[in-house]
Amino acid sequence: MGQDNGNCMAAALASILEIPLWEIPEFSHDDDQFLLDIQEFLASHSLYYVQVSPDEPTVCAAFKQSLGPAFHTIEGTSPRGGQHAVVGDRGVMVWDPHPDDGTGHGLVSVQCYGLLCRRA
Repeated sequence: MGQDNGNCMAAALASILEIPLWEIPEFSHDDDQFLLDIQEFLASHSLYYVQVSPDEPTVCAAFKQSLGPAFHTIEGTSPRGGQHAVVGDRGVMVWDPHPDDGTGHGLVSVQCYGLLCRRA
């Protein structure tokens, strides 16, 4: 999620995929390459990644119709500043990979949901 912002996205993906963090490669700090790295990694799991606005009505409707958990990333600005990613379930944060060290958990603003979609 950008330079000097740790590995929150890798930790969020490892949690969603239920795999060890060490199986997630290090993603580039360049924004364009970062997204390509995520796509390349997820392709090996027969998935692809799509960023959608939290205001997208189709996504919100799909979340409401979900019969079970619908895990995804929620990405935005951390209380510590900088970009951050957490795990969400149907638009609600369920896990923040940042340790509880008193510097702030969660997000102060949400930019997008990161959906993991199954490849055909």
